[in-house]
Amino acid sequence: MQLKKGQVVELDIVTLAFEGAGIGSYHGLKVFVMGTMPGDKVEASFTKIKKSFAEAKLVRIIEPSKNRIKEKCKYASQCGGCQLQFMPYEMQVKMKKQHVIDAFERIGNLKSPPVKDVIACDEDFYYRNKMEFSFGYDENMEEALGFHVPGRRYDIIDIDECYLQSEYTVFILNEVRKFVRAQGWKPRKAAEDEGFLRSLYVREGKETGEVMVNLMTAGNEPENFRAELQKFVEMLVGLKHKDKKIVSIYWSKKIAKRGVPTQIKEYLLYGKKALLEQIEDLKFEIMPQSFFQVNTLQAKVLYDKVKEYALRDRQTTVFDLFCGTGTIGLYLARHVDSVLGIELNSDSCRIARENAQKNGIFNIDFYTGDVGKLLGTMRSRPSLIVVDPPRAGLNKRIISDINRFAPNQLIYVSCNPSTLARDCEWLKEYGYSVKEIQPVDMFPQTFHIENICLLEK
Repeated sequence: MQLKKGQVVELDIVTLAFEGAGIGSYHGLKVFVMGTMPGDKVEASFTKIKKSFAEAKLVRIIEPSKNRIKEKCKYASQCGGCQLQFMPYEMQVKMKKQHVIDAFERIGNLKSPPVKDVIACDEDFYYRNKMEFSFGYDENMEEALGFHVPGRRYDIIDIDECYLQSEYTVFILNEVRKFVRAQGWKPRKAAEDEGFLRSLYVREGKETGEVMVNLMTAGNEPENFRAELQKFVEMLVGLKHKDKKIVSIYWSKKIAKRGVPTQIKEYLLYGKKALLEQIEDLKFEIMPQSFFQVNTLQAKVLYDKVKEYALRDRQTTVFDLFCGTGTIGLYLARHVDSVLGIELNSDSCRIARENAQKNGIFNIDFYTGDVGKLLGTMRSRPSLIVVDPPRAGLNKRIISDINRFAPNQLIYVSCNPSTLARDCEWLKEYGYSVKEIQPVDMFPQTFHIENICLLEK
């Protein structure tokens, strides 16, 4: 049977793929359709056709699943930020556990993997402490400030509500939109080399109430822009809220030219250089480009579990690889003899050292460099190694270097079940076995799931 792009077919959705697409079958061909869930009967239009699978765009829901609920946000089906908002949260959590199990069975070659129930988030909305909103143009070439349309590089959805961060963030978003339009500041058009507005970042200290705003632009600033920045600052400072306060305002200039390394220059326009966040009694300073878990409430849950695993045995020296601003290492430092962190970003390392000093923790040190290059030069011998790599996971060289130290325990924190399962399969070659996998839902309403995996020799 010959299938064509654009062909509309009826599908019964029976399960979900890891990235949130519903899966149906058409004459034996597996078809992935975003915006659908098990129990839906839909019409969908083919967008990609391969030998073993196809992708299709939802045309309409003929008969909704009995479990489908109304989305809270009017943009949920458009922006792609909340892929699962039409699904009850209890179902989301069960689905995420199954995806972790599937990844370890399929990629990690592990039968009946020891995956525990997902630790759900008490707040399934308003949980994020950082959001990036993009300046650009919508499909009608009208100015927009919001999120990228899924699958399109340039089209932006102009939004005036979002339920992932806080109501105050949306208030800031809408006021910034009004201000930049009144000033005539234009979004960046890379193809025409016109405009200069890139992004608006809003970060919050969920435990402290502190807020940081960062306006990201291109390098070709318009005439009188710097003079008008003062009005921008005054406008933001005047945006009052009962329990939150803007304590820091940045302007960041991103200079990107083909063949030249991208540069980001930061200018502090108002207030403190860093936002303060707190987990238990530990205080963390966060700069504009710092990595920090976007769900503060669940970050504590995550770190508590890491600590529980780490302290099952007496630990002396701990390596904290891909340590960012040192959150995990600082969380463990009071319970072990010493911690050594490695992080590529020099600013993150500097902030990690400052965080250690401010918290009165002196048995920890941080090294700036590529983990893949620096790890092999370390002379200390750790009893435990903690890794929290990017989504791409580790590589065989890093895993080989980890084995050179041969720690009895390895704790692997990952936001990608597929690469986690792959790396655990590689670690098996060095005698490590998976003892426990604890999923933690850091990202309600999305398909993402964080995992903590304990491996032992």
